[in-house]
Amino acid sequence: MQEAQSRGKNKFIILALGDSLTAGYGLAPQDSFASRLEQALRQEDREVRVVNGGVSGDTAQDGLRRLKNLLRHEPDLVIVQFGANDMYMGLSAEEVRAGMEKIIDLCRERKALVLLAGIISLQTADDDYNQKFHRVFEEVAGNKDVPLLKDFMPGIPGNPEFTLADGIHPNEAGVDEMVKNILPLLRTMLP
Repeated sequence: MQEAQSRGKNKFIILALGDSLTAGYGLAPQDSFASRLEQALRQEDREVRVVNGGVSGDTAQDGLRRLKNLLRHEPDLVIVQFGANDMYMGLSAEEVRAGMEKIIDLCRERKALVLLAGIISLQTADDDYNQKFHRVFEEVAGNKDVPLLKDFMPGIPGNPEFTLADGIHPNEAGVDEMVKNILPLLRTMLP
């Protein structure tokens, strides 16, 4: 795995690129995943800034369209978190794969590391579709040689302790669980 390299900046910049799970749907800005992740890393005395690149309702293709503008932040590392909307819209695994691979390629062109986050805890009623869909994350991670966090939100969907009333979107406690979940893998990529 590649190590992060300093680009002469004072802070290590992480772009959290994703959908409502990243954006902090239904939460105050300071309670979003990006904000809570930055708070947790700063408590470890890390000089970081986490840019919230999450937009509710976005698919991987939507994220790809937004990425060039977000890369103006010159991220050192990009967390790529998509799939929930792609899955609920019934988009093909091939379309999701193509979007995520292009996102990774664009990030690498800018010399940013990439961490791919899957959403295996989210399922549809169609088991065959679920298998094909979730396998895409492992295939993309393997083909592009990027670390994969298999589940961005384990134990959160359907758990009223960690979700808003819809049973899917994380509440503040759910976001804290997501941050705890990603930190071990993320630390291995930080300087």
